[in-house]
Amino acid sequence: MTLAPPLLQRLHAYWDGKRAGRVYPGREEIDPLELKFMLGNLILLDIEPEPLRFRYRLFGTEIARRQGFDMTGKYLDQHPWPELATLAHAAYLEVLRTGEPAKIHREGLIDDQYVHHDSVILPLGHQQVEMLLIGVVFAAANPSK
Repeated sequence: MTLAPPLLQRLHAYWDGKRAGRVYPGREEIDPLELKFMLGNLILLDIEPEPLRFRYRLFGTEIARRQGFDMTGKYLDQHPWPELATLAHAAYLEVLRTGEPAKIHREGLIDDQYVHHDSVILPLGHQQVEMLLIGVVFAAANPSK
């Protein structure tokens, strides 16, 4: 997987090392202290299977600051930006289906706010994907503003 932002490359390499030859690592193998380099830019997403819903267990402080809201404890379908939620939902479903990482690149206006970020979505679990670890890196502010 090709990732442009170095922080996302580092997160992917961390995840890859933790899986130790398996399809993906378990949640208990992810140590927040080892992710200090990215902590404010992480999302930890619970997967509720019946009915299928995605709940934000952790919504990084930098993500909340940049977007202007905190989704911790809320569901993806409660996201205030439906366009971004639709994009994220499709990517999350793809990771569930394949068991492989995915990436999102978003640049443009959402709800009258310019958004430019890259994300990597990493599966966690044992026999199946049980959680998603997501890293989000924002680009510099819109140069035309």
